[in-house]
Amino acid sequence: MLGKVSDAALEHALLAKGDRVLVAVSGGVDSCVLLDVLVKLQARWELDLAVVHVDHGLRGEASASDADFVRKRAAHYGLPCYVGAFDVGAYASAHKLSIQAAAREVRYAYFKEIAQQTGRTKLVTAHHADDQAETVLMRILRGTATRGLTGIPIKRTETGYEVVRPMLAIWREEIEQYAKKQEITYREDASNASLKYVRNKIRLQLFPELQRDYNSGVKSALLNLSRLAGEDERYLEELAQQRFAEAVTTRGTALLEVNCEHFVVSPLPLQRRVITLILYYLCGHTIVWEQVHIENIRSLLTGASPSARLSLPGGVQVRREYNRAFVSVTDSGETDKKTAPPARVVLGQELLTGALHLPVELHGFDHRLQAEVTQGVPPRPTDAWEAQFDADELSGSCIYIRSWETGDRFHPIGMQGTRLISDVFVDAKVPIHKRMTWPLLCIDSEIAWVVGIRRGSQAKVTNKTRKTLVLRALRLS
Repeated sequence: MLGKVSDAALEHALLAKGDRVLVAVSGGVDSCVLLDVLVKLQARWELDLAVVHVDHGLRGEASASDADFVRKRAAHYGLPCYVGAFDVGAYASAHKLSIQAAAREVRYAYFKEIAQQTGRTKLVTAHHADDQAETVLMRILRGTATRGLTGIPIKRTETGYEVVRPMLAIWREEIEQYAKKQEITYREDASNASLKYVRNKIRLQLFPELQRDYNSGVKSALLNLSRLAGEDERYLEELAQQRFAEAVTTRGTALLEVNCEHFVVSPLPLQRRVITLILYYLCGHTIVWEQVHIENIRSLLTGASPSARLSLPGGVQVRREYNRAFVSVTDSGETDKKTAPPARVVLGQELLTGALHLPVELHGFDHRLQAEVTQGVPPRPTDAWEAQFDADELSGSCIYIRSWETGDRFHPIGMQGTRLISDVFVDAKVPIHKRMTWPLLCIDSEIAWVVGIRRGSQAKVTNKTRKTLVLRALRLS
């Protein structure tokens, strides 16, 4: 196992001596084996390792137990550990995503935040050969182009760091054998057996039938297909990069100008790839673009109409002006793209920005939230960056941070009735471009604190209060 991981790291340039590495550990057998292997390779590669884990909040106490288990595994190896707790169910509902898609977005957003905050240049995940085969087959069933047949990339470059997968050619059976031989403890996730998820149905039902009745080597065949598709895709990607450089005449962080005459001379397959590169340039890999989006942009760029407009998910806007087209991401689009999900507040714990929907990269809102419980009634807050609540009244409540949504209202403390959050922003002179990313602390379904501006009327501290929850938004130094 050590040899295979080390060989993959060398062959694909996944790791280099002295790398500062985050290891994504769920607590399952795959990631626990990965962690053990990397620790054993640590001295040889001179790696600086740390562990990162996401509690998705989907399985109640089991999720919290997974997080505790991962903390203990990290401590066992003497490694720092970063844990983020999120309400993925709320995020999925708010963004109209499946639970699995929402969990992935939440996970990688947190990984990115921690990597950037801690100066880590590599994120290592435990995806393996069975994951690859499942991904390729799932994409075939849903319908995919050549790019989709390549499956999970062995490495992917993000802003400031790389995601690498050194176990992508290792089968699950080998991983489980290693865990047994090395007596590695791990957690079993009951949701992996649930047939309500498509990936689980493919793994538990479809693959056994295909192996039994059609081709016992179907997984290996899918991996070979992925490899061949990857070779073709890399060649086409090089051509698309050349056409992108020719067609895109102006580049900004949120705006690209496209020369339609240069674009239209490209063959149809390259046109689609150039459009995909444009979207990745502006939005990164945070949005899954459907074929209809690609075709709509292509029609606008190649059509006879000299003037046309198009709005797409993520705040992407496309505007045609004769032989020029402008593809941009609006302020609201950047909000949609980068906004973190609702995150639970843990009493007595100081939370990093990424865990609490106070994203560092969003318009300079560089704060972290500190939560502590004190006995009795502390001195009153001196400004709106601190809020106090009766801790006993909050018992059993769900406390979390989210963004503003159109129509949001709250009941300010000391006032009769409710106010629109939009009016609160106007009174506080919050710039329009900051409003969609301004953090709101909620208790269950009600907004209890517009952070830094106004506190709500929930769980008021009185002279009868025995314990006080004190929340402070502290500026990052």
